[in-house]
Amino acid sequence: MRRIKTTKIYGYPGIINYKQLYLFGYNQLATITRHMEIYFENIKENIIKEISEAKFNIYIAVAWAGERYIIQELTKCLSKGIQVEIILNDDDRFHKAKHKLSEFERNGGKIFLYDTESSLMHNKFCVIDLCSTITGSFNWTYGATFHQENIIIERNNIEVAHKFALQFNKLKRDSTLFSNPTTGYPELAHKVKVFGSTSFNDDIEGTGVILELREGKRIGYLMFKTNFNVDPNFIPSEIQGFWRSKLSVENFGETDVGDNSYYEFICIDPDYMKYLD
Repeated sequence: MRRIKTTKIYGYPGIINYKQLYLFGYNQLATITRHMEIYFENIKENIIKEISEAKFNIYIAVAWAGERYIIQELTKCLSKGIQVEIILNDDDRFHKAKHKLSEFERNGGKIFLYDTESSLMHNKFCVIDLCSTITGSFNWTYGATFHQENIIIERNNIEVAHKFALQFNKLKRDSTLFSNPTTGYPELAHKVKVFGSTSFNDDIEGTGVILELREGKRIGYLMFKTNFNVDPNFIPSEIQGFWRSKLSVENFGETDVGDNSYYEFICIDPDYMKYLD
């Protein structure tokens, strides 16, 4: 172990503006020791030990994940009320192994899928409580435990942790939510343009309108059912919500969508949620 620096600050080291802050009413002076450790062996075990000591949040960006015992430890963290988010590549490897993350998902873990059409997300880092960081060559998979790999654990280095946290947020903006669509997630919700609309009135579906939404290379649809014939004044130019996972469907009957893809869109606009099918 190599000690880097000892710093005195007020309060908890994970607070972003940490120079003179108090946590939960305490004003005692805390001595925080920064240090860095490098591992070439027992990598999985050291990752598990580090995440088991989390108190508030864990942000993970790795190309692929599914190592059984690491995922189990992340699920335990969720049961303790710790926020856990993970960004993975949206590719065949994820979809073949996503069952390994089902318990994590059911317990409230957030999974974001990075759009790999433009580039591969090959990061391998984890930020714990916004003050400690794990990074290196190790993907969080079963196969990686048999490779020659390495990790660096940087503890209580707020500047480093915040740089990785900012990169995590940047990657998340280029990702879509895979799990837990039942809440609004304010960090994802935004106004999306309504590209087109089609009204319907028949004996089976009743009356309403289908909205086509577009943003970048993403296309989505919303069906609103109403008890009245829809006029142009009802159709919004934008609607509040967020994109979820990519849909594996056959073009919705369209002959040419170019390099666009279909995604599920979650509407959280209070003016229109009551009309959702």
